[in-house]
Amino acid sequence: MSDLQFVTVVTYGRTGSTVIQAALNALPGVLVRGENYAAFRGLQAYVQSVAETADRHHSGRPGHPWFGSAKLDPAEVVADLRRHVVTTVLRPRPATRWLGFKEIRYEPGHFASYDLLLSYLLFLDTLLPGLRYIVNVRDPESAARSGWWPDHGDPVAALTQTRDWLVDAVADVTAIKGPERAVLLDYDAWTGRPEVLSDAFASLGLPRDDAAVRAVVGERLTHGPTAGTSDPERGVE
Repeated sequence: MSDLQFVTVVTYGRTGSTVIQAALNALPGVLVRGENYAAFRGLQAYVQSVAETADRHHSGRPGHPWFGSAKLDPAEVVADLRRHVVTTVLRPRPATRWLGFKEIRYEPGHFASYDLLLSYLLFLDTLLPGLRYIVNVRDPESAARSGWWPDHGDPVAALTQTRDWLVDAVADVTAIKGPERAVLLDYDAWTGRPEVLSDAFASLGLPRDDAAVRAVVGERLTHGPTAGTSDPERGVE
């Protein structure tokens, strides 16, 4: 596990993120799993509770209300969770050198504030050290026209907020973690121009295969509620 490097795709629905996922999976030694309903958010809350207990209480006495807190080691808990996530959720193959996942659940309905979103992104780096963030956005009005948002009261407002949060997150992650850790992509900039994806991947240290990425971007996806329709958009999640 120590020789693995980690990457995540951070975005929202109908931004072409599945194409980015497929393009990453076309690169040698790269394995990026799909969405998991933001499963790791629960791990963040778990680790935070353990860390707060270990920080505030240090009892080994059986009659104490915080009995056992003296032996809590948050770093050990995180290491164990890392093994669990890698082994049971991300499941690398023998040839895997880059491992990760994509997630689209970053709208205000999932996070009550930008600070909570940023905190979660930074926790992911604790869980998966050295994590690279591929942050992908799209014009909110274009994304909102999708059939994925039929029951949302004001999808444009929600997606506008999400886009703004993700743009800010790239700047903040870079400021906190340093350069070459996060890259911002815009659907309108890379659709039809696969070299934009290749350049972005390479800027984070991922292996480069322009031909493989070009082939993936040229394919039309066949999943989702618009599959098999006359939807003119190519390669959109």
